[in-house]
Amino acid sequence: MNFYLNYYREEMNTEGDTEPIGIVLGAYQDKLVMQYALQNITNQVFVSRYQLYLPEREQLEAEFRRFIDGAEAEQSNESKSSDTV
Repeated sequence: MNFYLNYYREEMNTEGDTEPIGIVLGAYQDKLVMQYALQNITNQVFVSRYQLYLPEREQLEAEFRRFIDGAEAEQSNESKSSDTV
Protein backbone atom coordinates (compact mmCIF):
# COMPACT_ATOMS: atom_id res chain seq x y z
CA MET A 1 0.00 0.00 0.00
CA ASN A 2 2.81 2.38 0.90
CA PHE A 3 4.35 1.86 -2.54
CA TYR A 4 1.11 2.74 -4.34
CA LEU A 5 0.37 5.76 -2.15
CA ASN A 6 3.86 7.15 -2.71
CA TYR A 7 3.65 6.50 -6.46
CA TYR A 8 0.26 8.18 -6.73
CA ARG A 9 1.44 11.19 -4.70
CA GLU A 10 4.52 11.67 -6.89
CA GLU A 11 3.17 10.76 -10.33
CA MET A 12 -0.58 11.38 -10.36
CA ASN A 13 -1.38 14.18 -7.89
CA THR A 14 -1.44 17.68 -9.25
CA GLU A 15 -1.00 20.96 -7.39
CA GLY A 16 -3.79 21.45 -4.89
CA ASP A 17 -4.69 17.75 -4.64
CA THR A 18 -5.03 16.26 -1.19
CA GLU A 19 -2.89 13.35 -0.03
CA PRO A 20 -4.00 9.98 -1.43
CA ILE A 21 -5.46 7.46 0.97
CA GLY A 22 -5.55 3.69 0.87
CA ILE A 23 -8.06 1.24 2.26
CA VAL A 24 -6.96 -2.30 3.02
CA LEU A 25 -9.60 -5.00 3.17
CA GLY A 26 -8.60 -8.29 4.78
CA ALA A 27 -10.30 -11.65 5.01
CA TYR A 28 -9.25 -12.26 8.61
CA GLN A 29 -7.83 -10.43 11.62
CA ASP A 30 -4.20 -11.20 12.40
CA LYS A 31 -2.40 -8.70 14.63
CA LEU A 32 1.05 -10.11 13.89
CA VAL A 33 0.54 -9.85 10.13
CA MET A 34 -0.70 -6.27 10.53
CA GLN A 35 2.27 -5.40 12.76
CA TYR A 36 4.77 -6.49 10.14
CA ALA A 37 2.76 -5.08 7.26
CA LEU A 38 2.44 -1.62 8.79
CA GLN A 39 5.61 -0.98 10.75
CA ASN A 40 8.09 1.61 9.49
CA ILE A 41 5.95 2.89 6.64
CA THR A 42 6.06 6.58 5.85
CA ASN A 43 2.32 7.11 5.26
CA GLN A 44 -0.23 7.33 8.06
CA VAL A 45 -2.38 4.24 8.36
CA PHE A 46 -5.45 4.00 10.55
CA VAL A 47 -7.06 0.75 11.62
CA SER A 48 -10.66 1.06 12.63
CA ARG A 49 -12.38 -2.27 13.14
CA TYR A 50 -12.66 -5.78 11.83
CA GLN A 51 -15.81 -7.03 10.15
CA LEU A 52 -16.66 -10.36 8.54
CA TYR A 53 -18.70 -8.70 5.80
CA LEU A 54 -18.62 -5.52 3.76
CA PRO A 55 -21.09 -2.89 4.98
CA GLU A 56 -23.77 -1.40 2.79
CA ARG A 57 -22.54 1.48 0.61
CA GLU A 58 -24.43 4.06 2.67
CA GLN A 59 -22.88 2.79 5.91
CA LEU A 60 -19.38 2.82 4.38
CA GLU A 61 -19.89 6.38 3.12
CA ALA A 62 -21.16 7.51 6.54
CA GLU A 63 -18.16 5.92 8.32
CA PHE A 64 -15.76 7.49 5.82
CA ARG A 65 -17.36 10.93 6.31
CA ARG A 66 -17.16 10.50 10.12
CA PHE A 67 -13.47 9.61 9.82
CA ILE A 68 -12.73 12.61 7.57
CA ASP A 69 -14.66 14.99 9.85
CA GLY A 70 -12.76 13.67 12.87
CA ALA A 71 -9.40 14.06 11.12
CA GLU A 72 -10.26 17.61 10.07
CA ALA A 73 -11.33 18.49 13.62
CA GLU A 74 -8.11 17.01 15.02
CA GLN A 75 -6.04 18.96 12.51
CA SER A 76 -7.92 22.15 13.41
CA ASN A 77 -7.29 21.53 17.12
CA GLU A 78 -3.57 20.94 16.49
CA SER A 79 -3.42 24.15 14.48
CA LYS A 80 -5.12 26.12 17.25
CA SER A 81 -2.85 24.69 19.97
CA SER A 82 0.30 25.51 17.96
CA ASP A 83 -0.96 29.09 17.50
CA THR A 84 -1.21 29.59 21.26
CA VAL A 85 2.29 28.28 22.02
